Amino acid sequence: MPIIDFPATDVRPRGRTKRRLLQLPIAATAVLGAVALTAAPASAAQTCKPVTGSNLCLSINQRADGNFDVHVGIDVHMPLDKAQEYVDDEGDPFTVWIRGEDGKHDENLFSVPMTPGTLVATPESGLSADFDTVVAGRDLDEDRGGRDEIFAQVQLIDTDNGEEDKGEGSPFISHQIFGNWPF
Repeated sequence: MPIIDFPATDVRPRGRTKRRLLQLPIAATAVLGAVALTAAPASAAQTCKPVTGSNLCLSINQRADGNFDVHVGIDVHMPLDKAQEYVDDEGDPFTVWIRGEDGKHDENLFSVPMTPGTLVATPESGLSADFDTVVAGRDLDEDRGGRDEIFAQVQLIDTDNGEEDKGEGSPFISHQIFGNWPF
């Protein structure tokens, strides 16, 4: 068996390696600190809440003009024929409100309209839709001067009778997004 003999110039000193390993966490902390200090308040946030029978996502992203894109997406898992009935009926089967968490008195901040062409029925997801709007920071500032707790509430409405379809799990509540949106 051949013996491989490395010349001494190929061996790194141990002290140098240790110094580099110690410098890595310091550099990472500095980068994270700089990012945290320069980030705009609540500039981008998303949360999804997959539960049995549905998946609900809420995202809030700051735009270049200072306003905020608010997006809600939902999948309600149900048989294709039932989902298709919702699609075929007149009117939007979903009502979406962005709300502020304030203990017992959660306030409706604003509604979010359905994005045209996104209401679909599929065998994989059941009934799905997306909702989008643009709002000013003051519309998200539900606790003036304090931390804001924002969530989406989605109701599934049977447009044949105008009643909420609680059998599918409605109303659907997203996780909260926390921020300090400007007034």
